Amino acid sequence: MKIFLFVSSGCPHCPRAEEIVKRVLPDYYSKGLSYSKIRIKTSEGKNLSVRYNIKSTPTALILDDSGKEIKRIVGVPSEDNLRRTIEKTLGLKGSFIDKIFGWKK
Repeated sequence: MKIFLFVSSGCPHCPRAEEIVKRVLPDYYSKGLSYSKIRIKTSEGKNLSVRYNIKSTPTALILDDSGKEIKRIVGVPSEDNLRRTIEKTLGLKGSFIDKIFGWKK
């Protein structure tokens, strides 16, 4: 799985989104998650923005290995929300019972 973070140079919120993503993602690299920052004004960024219908920045997409969108987060995510979303997407989020008894997947 991978996360694309779409940003633009004129976006006042993009640096904060990038900071949060860069702080959270290293905890999940060992689970197979990768990260790419996509600048929407580059040729690659323009192509990907059209492909994924990006209308505003910052926008984070969680994609499966074939490039299919699994989850979209528009705006600056909170660190907790980003972690919950990643864990749910990767199937790492345990049930309430798992948490009580300390069971891990």
